[in-house]
Amino acid sequence: MPLESEPLGMGEHSSHGDGSTDADRGHAPGGHAAPGGLSLAANGLRLEPSETRFEPEAPVHWTFRIVDEDGAVVTDFEEAHGRPSHLVVVRRDLTRFQHRHPELQADGTWLVEDLAVPDPGVYRAFVDVVVDGHPTTLGFDLLAPGTATHDERPDASRRATAGNYELELLTDDVAAGERTRLSFAVRRGGEPVSELEPYLGALGHLVALREGDLAYLHVHPEATAPDSGRVEFGARFPTPGRYRLFLQTKPEGALITAQFDVRVAP
Repeated sequence: MPLESEPLGMGEHSSHGDGSTDADRGHAPGGHAAPGGLSLAANGLRLEPSETRFEPEAPVHWTFRIVDEDGAVVTDFEEAHGRPSHLVVVRRDLTRFQHRHPELQADGTWLVEDLAVPDPGVYRAFVDVVVDGHPTTLGFDLLAPGTATHDERPDASRRATAGNYELELLTDDVAAGERTRLSFAVRRGGEPVSELEPYLGALGHLVALREGDLAYLHVHPEATAPDSGRVEFGARFPTPGRYRLFLQTKPEGALITAQFDVRVAP
């Protein structure tokens, strides 16, 4: 599925009867494999969207299907992070992030009500599912016609604001291929928040996208105390380069989204 990731402290990947491991089969316990979201087909599954062209700011009831290698519609999905499917839509300049949860219809069609893209540009839609125990991320480009304007992004950004909250990435150096703990502090008025409420069964949710091809990482955090004012994730970035991180967390009941930029060293 996405870029390789797993909780810190996990043991060896489990072995299957054919001698392969979870990593060989494209996933790992507690996380997903490298890299994902780059193709509309993977692990014997294919994404078939109903529409790929959107008018900016015009909501539509968007649908898609996932079919197997024989073209049959897949209807049996397992939950991951509390939901049977996750949809992430990001413009290809790594802005305009949104995270939705499609609803599965009786005929195997997934429905996303009132999906809209805010501005012109090319967007990447990522669909996360688990079928037969295999986590898979499928990707497809969506087009919103018009003249797109793009703001320059910093080479690295460690601080962000969202609503009444200040957030900071506390991890200093990130190196490719090494297991890394990404620690984020959540504050209000300069003080750590007193409570982080669960979101999708955990204290936070992180999506990381690699600049250049939008290879995708989708993980949940390490166990941290709800009153610590921190959310932590374990991840392994497969290659050097720049990545944008989208953090979602729920301090004091308010769901917020913040973005950070990291430069991963060789």
